[in-house]
Amino acid sequence: MKFFIAATLATLAVPTLAQLTPAQIVAGINLVSNISQNTNDVLSPLSTSTDGATVSSMSQTLVNNFNTIINTVGTLTTGLEGTPPIDVTEADHSRRQTAGATIVAALDNFVAVHQALLATVIGKHSIFAQFQVTAPIAAVLRSLEAQIDSFAFALINVIPQEARRAIEPQLGTVTSDKTALDTAVGNTVTTYNEVCVPSPLYPIILPVCSSS
Repeated sequence: MKFFIAATLATLAVPTLAQLTPAQIVAGINLVSNISQNTNDVLSPLSTSTDGATVSSMSQTLVNNFNTIINTVGTLTTGLEGTPPIDVTEADHSRRQTAGATIVAALDNFVAVHQALLATVIGKHSIFAQFQVTAPIAAVLRSLEAQIDSFAFALINVIPQEARRAIEPQLGTVTSDKTALDTAVGNTVTTYNEVCVPSPLYPIILPVCSSS
C-alpha cells in the first residue's frame, strides 16, 4: 500500500497578504478541501488485514496530513483576520455568482469533504486502537478542532451579516457550516480519546474501548 500526499498539495500555500480577495479566499478553502479529499483517499484502504507496521506508518502519515491541513487553514485564517468585511454582493461575471455565494459554495464543499474524511477516521479507530497508535491522532485532532474554530469565526467576520442573509437561503449558512464542522471534529476527538484494550483475538474480536 502506497501512502502519500501529492507534492503540489503539500507545498502550495495560501498567499500571506494583509488583505485577501474573494478569489483568494475561495482558492484557500478549495486547497484545504483537496488536501482533505486526498487524505481520505489515502486512508480508505486501511483494513483489519493490514499488518501492524503498516498501521503504525499510516498513523504517522495521517498525523502529518492533518498537520498540513492545520497549517494551511492557519495561513488562511491569518489572511482572513487581516481582511476587512468584503463586498460579497459584487458579481463574479465568469461564474454569474456573487463573491459571497462563491465563498459559501466553497465552504459548503469543504464541510462535506471534511465530514467524509472524519467519518473515515472514526471508522478506522479500532484498527489504530489495536496497535495502540491513537494518542498522536487524538492530539492532532484537538489542534484541528481549535484551528477550525478560529477559521470559521474569521470567515464569518469578513462576510457582513446583511450579506449573509442575502446569500445563505440559497446555499446554506456559514454558521450552520461551522456547527457541522464542530460536530464532526468533536465526535472524532471523543472517539480517539477513548481508552482501548487491544484484543488477543483481533481481527475476529475488535479492541474494547471506553470513554476516559
